[in-house]
Amino acid sequence: MVSLGAGLAGTQFLLSPGVAWAAQHDHTLNLPVSIGPLVLRVGLLVAVPAVAAFAMLRGFLSEPSRATTAFVAGSAAVAVLFEFMLADGIDFPRQVVVLVLAALAAPLVVILSRDPRYATTRGRARACAPWMVTLSFGFALVEFLRAILGAGELTVLLPTAVVLALVGLSWFTVCGVGGRVLGTLVRIEAALLGNAALAASAYALMLTLPRVTAAAP
Repeated sequence: MVSLGAGLAGTQFLLSPGVAWAAQHDHTLNLPVSIGPLVLRVGLLVAVPAVAAFAMLRGFLSEPSRATTAFVAGSAAVAVLFEFMLADGIDFPRQVVVLVLAALAAPLVVILSRDPRYATTRGRARACAPWMVTLSFGFALVEFLRAILGAGELTVLLPTAVVLALVGLSWFTVCGVGGRVLGTLVRIEAALLGNAALAASAYALMLTLPRVTAAAP
């Protein structure tokens, strides 16, 4: 019960700034602490590679531990928060932010919860995980294609694609990929999402780098 409470507390922590962002701002996320843009960029360049590495290497390694999956899912959630704080905008309605953060928090709750009373719920969530990865893959692919085709601002489309990719990679941490066909498909999708998120986040940060250097004293 304690572990489930910890998971729910983490969920509340993730949701509360997102709700404030959706209610008050169109393009930025305000937290009650002051974090410089350079620190956010460094944090993003640490969190996203960690998540991408897990996605690309999981098929070649043994079953990950609870600590590993919690770290990866937490890194994905932190990276999404940093993207919200750094991006010029996000290419979906601000009301969707709450759903995105809830989708990020759900795998953490599944990982951290140990209460046997919720074993069935956790099992159902794990069963849905491959479909969440596939759904996120589809949405992220649309945003990546729009960015490639020049259908909008890169500084908006790329962060949006990264956010959607990270949602899918977060669910990949609780995904049972033992089946041959579905397991192979999910691993391929996760590897593609990891590579695309890594490249897109780095490129999006590079696009805004002149803005950071110009603001430096």
